[in-house]
Amino acid sequence: MVDIRLADIIDVLEAAYPPHLAQSWDSVGLVCGDPSEPVEAVTVAVDATPEVVAQVPDGGLLLAHHPLLLRGVDTVSADTAKGALVHGLIRTRRA
Repeated sequence: MVDIRLADIIDVLEAAYPPHLAQSWDSVGLVCGDPSEPVEAVTVAVDATPEVVAQVPDGGLLLAHHPLLLRGVDTVSADTAKGALVHGLIRTRRA
């Protein structure tokens, strides 16, 4: 079995969809995760909702169309809705 790192997937996505082509207001790129870690599965979704995040296997990548963090985020405290999602992703080695 070949290990595919998160960085490898990012490289492929950025080659196909160059970040500089995104709208100036759009948020593209990695929200959380370690690019050097292997990715065991990829889940594709429109939004990173709690229900979707719960379906991503540990060690998996969630590739979401709408960014989890778009505007004015000043905290990812675990006692906020988005912060709880980010903490859950990191704890279970999901990106």
